[in-house]
Amino acid sequence: MPNFKYAAEVLELKEIHEMPGAWTPDDYLGLLNHIEYDDPTAIDAIPQEELQEMACMALSDFTLEDAAVKVLEFRLGETLNKGQRQNLAEEFKEERLWEEYSDIALHEELFNIACVLYWTFPRQFSTPDIARLKVIVRSLNKDSMVNLLKPTESFLTRLLNDGMDGHNIIRRLFADNIKSNSFPESEHIIWKFEESGFSAENTSSTFTIYTSCNWVDGLKRVKDYESTAFADGQL
Repeated sequence: MPNFKYAAEVLELKEIHEMPGAWTPDDYLGLLNHIEYDDPTAIDAIPQEELQEMACMALSDFTLEDAAVKVLEFRLGETLNKGQRQNLAEEFKEERLWEEYSDIALHEELFNIACVLYWTFPRQFSTPDIARLKVIVRSLNKDSMVNLLKPTESFLTRLLNDGMDGHNIIRRLFADNIKSNSFPESEHIIWKFEESGFSAENTSSTFTIYTSCNWVDGLKRVKDYESTAFADGQL
């Protein structure tokens, strides 16, 4: 049994309203082509800095529900059938689908879709939000360094869970996975993470993690804690 021990310090837990890099100029071009806005030659001539505005302007010609269907088609393709897309389009206005939809594998994309709908229909749509968490993690023994040198979503999810009480939503939904050697759902809990690089002097790394707010709500009043987190396959 590995002997992993870490000291974690929460440096920041902030609400943000857009996932960095989720919508690129190519994405906006693809969306404009998908909704058949103007002719391809005219679309290709749009300056990159104007593509977001043009995509939202094109979507605004539809109702919110029809626009949602178009963006769902573009971002999720055949992942959802026509009926599912229609149902989600009708729910977007009232529901936080990036937290509440039954399939957590779709949460990140549902948030990205919600952002475009908000930019297009700000008076009809609530501002979507997610959490950006910055945490510095120090290994307390030699064995523990491996997960700071090669971090994974499964390690980081268990690390976050260790900082919250036993009633947090990760533990309530995935108690068995947390303790087992396989936690595939962690890839849909940690939407994206960035690392500062391992500091040999302090045996530490700083991670910036993007996820929905409900997964990390229990860390709001937490500053420091210890963790015995491990990655999948390390038991």
